[in-house]
Amino acid sequence: MVNEARIVSLRVGMPRELGRAGAQDPLERPWRTGFVKEEVRGALWLDWENFEGDGQADRKHHGGVEKAVCVYSTAHLAYWSKRLWRAMGPGAFGENLSVEGLVEEDVCVGDVYRVGSALVRVTQPRSPCWKLARMHGEKKLALWVQQTGFCGWYFGVVERGLVEAGQALTLVERPFPQWSIAEVHAVRYLRREDREAASLLAGCSALSRTWREALEKRAARGEEGDEARRLIGPNQG
Repeated sequence: MVNEARIVSLRVGMPRELGRAGAQDPLERPWRTGFVKEEVRGALWLDWENFEGDGQADRKHHGGVEKAVCVYSTAHLAYWSKRLWRAMGPGAFGENLSVEGLVEEDVCVGDVYRVGSALVRVTQPRSPCWKLARMHGEKKLALWVQQTGFCGWYFGVVERGLVEAGQALTLVERPFPQWSIAEVHAVRYLRREDREAASLLAGCSALSRTWREALEKRAARGEEGDEARRLIGPNQG
């Protein structure tokens, strides 16, 4: 476990319209998103479902009590800068918290962290989706995130409080050390035929409800859901 985990950047933003009408490239057509987040200086109130001043365009797949805070590790930014041939800095993945000192192997579902005066719990990996592709103009980006496992994760809120950049993330509790974010992501996206692992993971009470339900379906009947649509997105194929 890495001891010196801290927030590098805190960002929030409300949904906005991007793209332009009539664009030939599907990636440039109009779309609505809360992906764009502006950096905040000073402390910000973290409520049950999001930070003050933050919002999501697609409430089915983003936000809510189990996905109140999107987190991404700055450790991956050099890799993406090289692969995408552009500088990728904090906020490049639409996250609320850019953190250093933690990657997916270091964080487990159910982990409780103290950050500022708030208490947060890890609920699931971030599911890569087509909005990453649209934002960065690379159709395969969501697939690449899925393949690398450089996905990030979500916090739910245990205790509301004030949070700001520069603060440490202090591990308070780890009830499921066997289920790192890296392992959970691998079971869901990289080991689709492993129905036994899917069944075991579905029994993890700290995992978000939507992920448990998807894994239960896989364990019972095989592959679940509309993952292709999550990766490709509307009007993008």
